[in-house]
Amino acid sequence: MKKIVKKLVAAALALTMVLSMAACSMGDEKKESSDSGKKSDGEVKVGFVVSDMSDAFFAHLIKNIEKYAKEEGVTFTAKECPEISDKITGIENFVQSGCDVIICHVTDADALKDAATSAEDAGVRFISYDSDIDGTSGFIGIDNHEYGYAIGKNAAEWINDNFEENEKVKVGVCNYPDYPFLVTREEGILDALKEFAPNANVEVTAKAGYTPEGVDVGDAWVQSNKDLNVVVGINDAGVLGVYESFKSAGIKNDKLGMFGGDAVDDALAAIEEGGAFKATVSTNMLKNANYFIDMAVELAKNGKLEEREKLFPLEGITADNVAEYKKSIEE
Repeated sequence: MKKIVKKLVAAALALTMVLSMAACSMGDEKKESSDSGKKSDGEVKVGFVVSDMSDAFFAHLIKNIEKYAKEEGVTFTAKECPEISDKITGIENFVQSGCDVIICHVTDADALKDAATSAEDAGVRFISYDSDIDGTSGFIGIDNHEYGYAIGKNAAEWINDNFEENEKVKVGVCNYPDYPFLVTREEGILDALKEFAPNANVEVTAKAGYTPEGVDVGDAWVQSNKDLNVVVGINDAGVLGVYESFKSAGIKNDKLGMFGGDAVDDALAAIEEGGAFKATVSTNMLKNANYFIDMAVELAKNGKLEEREKLFPLEGITADNVAEYKKSIEE
């Protein structure tokens, strides 16, 4: 009887050892599976929700990002989504298509927060671009108040070089009140004018974030405010429209200066012409489009960013440095 008990105990011990070894083996396999699940560069899939592919700046930006993504072996897809509802649908579609990271041009953080956090909950890392969304994995872009401030400072410096302190300077502002981040940018413009050129007086404002809108605004101002001394805007596109209208109307005023931001090709060409378009501000985003992909790859590989926020360096572009700047972005 004792022999039978001993055999049963031995068998039980052996079975326990086998199960224990199997459990360890399964644990090792699970660990190996987890390790192998880390993304390599070539396996990363990135979706970009962009506002307007017809806009010169966005078109150039996407082109540069696509080029770099291809070099890095990253699968990159951009989807044009102008309205908030389009952006929400675009985010949802990128989640469903198996993207590892979504980059979204956030025009209204509050309106897109639910879609962004839902993507994060589904395991898709979300990078907010232009406006930050709390709870997302990363933010890339610029400080919009500082950006507007740089645009306004360009205008103020030109005013101070061309007007006496006691001269009244008439200003027209191209704004875009639809989006909170552009309201912040406009506030930066006005703050800089107030600080550096207190003799500047805003006579008229109008919504003009795209060139066709700027043309319409310019046509109206030619009739009602053709004696403006300064036209300043939240980007180049709208101001370029006003610039074309004033040129077409034959308005040649030595004391007329126009100022925007984004450093799009047409703005650089206008500065080189030596006419009323005096300066722009570059975010250096086009030169550093790789930031978007590098940030996405880091998130996909590590699950988090060493630095959550990435800001692009601002640079003023005038007739003095436009040739050098153009050379730098062509290299």
